[in-house]
Amino acid sequence: MAGDKMSVKISVLALGGAGCRIIREFAGDPASANFNILAMDSDLESLKNSGVPEDRWIQAGKLLRSGRGCGGDVIAGQQVVANERKFLTSMLADTHLLIVTGGLGGGLATGGLSVVLGVAAKLRIASAVVATLPFDMEGFQRRRLADDKLKNDILPVADAVIALPNDLLFSTLEAETPMSEAFQLADKEMAKTLFAVASILGGGNLFSADFAAFTGVLKRRHTLCALGSGVADYQDDAPEKAMQAMLMSPLLGGPETLDTADALAFSLLGGPELSMGTARSALELCARQLDPKNEKNILLGASTSEDFAGKLQLSVLAVRYLDPLDLKSPRKNSSRRIQESGVVDEPGTQMDLPNLIVEDKGIMENTLPVMLNGEDLDIPAFKRRGIVIDAGK
Repeated sequence: MAGDKMSVKISVLALGGAGCRIIREFAGDPASANFNILAMDSDLESLKNSGVPEDRWIQAGKLLRSGRGCGGDVIAGQQVVANERKFLTSMLADTHLLIVTGGLGGGLATGGLSVVLGVAAKLRIASAVVATLPFDMEGFQRRRLADDKLKNDILPVADAVIALPNDLLFSTLEAETPMSEAFQLADKEMAKTLFAVASILGGGNLFSADFAAFTGVLKRRHTLCALGSGVADYQDDAPEKAMQAMLMSPLLGGPETLDTADALAFSLLGGPELSMGTARSALELCARQLDPKNEKNILLGASTSEDFAGKLQLSVLAVRYLDPLDLKSPRKNSSRRIQESGVVDEPGTQMDLPNLIVEDKGIMENTLPVMLNGEDLDIPAFKRRGIVIDAGK
């Protein structure tokens, strides 16, 4: 989260319709002024409703889509985002950490997210993805599409991925809750998630988690995540009240989530009046929620902001691993960490890539690949599939 003097420049990019709804809630918070906020969509109405200034819009595929959305078409989403690589590169100038948010299972975000991550990697920008997974009621096809894209095209190129199932909302919402209200609540909780992730990673003016430690928890791991966030007025019992609100947060799924998680990242945010005693009390309260016999990876971040005067926010990211095996990554030297001067490479080695097709990519040779279902779309289809063209000779 943002301290008033951020150690790194953080850009937050909303991708697609769900991303624009989330960023509208995020941009409505005064503390969002500390971030470089961007919105990308092919749907012009979605951009207009995002709350992001027009000079920070990226209208994807303006000529191809004429201001219309992608209609859930993943290929169209990837195509229109790929057309904006150059513009996106200029908008991310001087960025140290990029946080991308959106909803998986649709068109533009699902298809275009790997393209955005490729641009970030080429610019040597550390990247974190905060995305929602579809409600079960949205249908099996959307959920399967989201899971497949997450595992095959996003995890291999992202530094960290936080995927939050929307169905966690059902753990606290009444069955009679209108769908529009459920989605709005999800957007608000996701906006809190963005602040919490930034607090853990880049903006802690008290202390922050090392980026390498954070990516070590999430990188190339297929996970399910849950996020709890609670806010209380700053007074003697603020830590206890913030903790109680955090444990009841809709996207956490209940206090038992802390016990079943494999890794936890706690974030504390307060105003300039936040004392060391209150901070210590809050973080000790976090520790008391955990069974000491159950070993976990624990990360802590704390920061203050003028925009949060008189309040205390306590957040937790709970990570549960679905796949014990790391995915292969096509990126060289991808182990990186954030310092005040920016992103610094640490020694790394090229991983073995099974079934890698080595071809001449022409003008695309020095760019990162656009991947779809494990195929490099910058290589012509006839070459990828071994089709021999009869040249008439």
